[in-house]
Amino acid sequence: MKVLVTGGNGQVGFELRRQLATLGEVLAPDRATLDLSNADAVDAFLAQYQPDLVVNAAAYTAVDNAENDQAGAMRL
Repeated sequence: MKVLVTGGNGQVGFELRRQLATLGEVLAPDRATLDLSNADAVDAFLAQYQPDLVVNAAAYTAVDNAENDQAGAMRL
């Protein structure tokens, strides 16, 4: 099984990666590899790697920035 964990470098994502490794291959791209606010990039990544399962642990953690960049926070 191939599992995609978004937000894999965060605290929750790190633990998910560790736990889900028992299921098979775990993909945990960083922000530079997969920009989740770019729908075309997400589509391309999914088409290329074809994960069986997607676990979304990504988050916009800069709360003050999210208030100032509401459109970006909503895209994410």
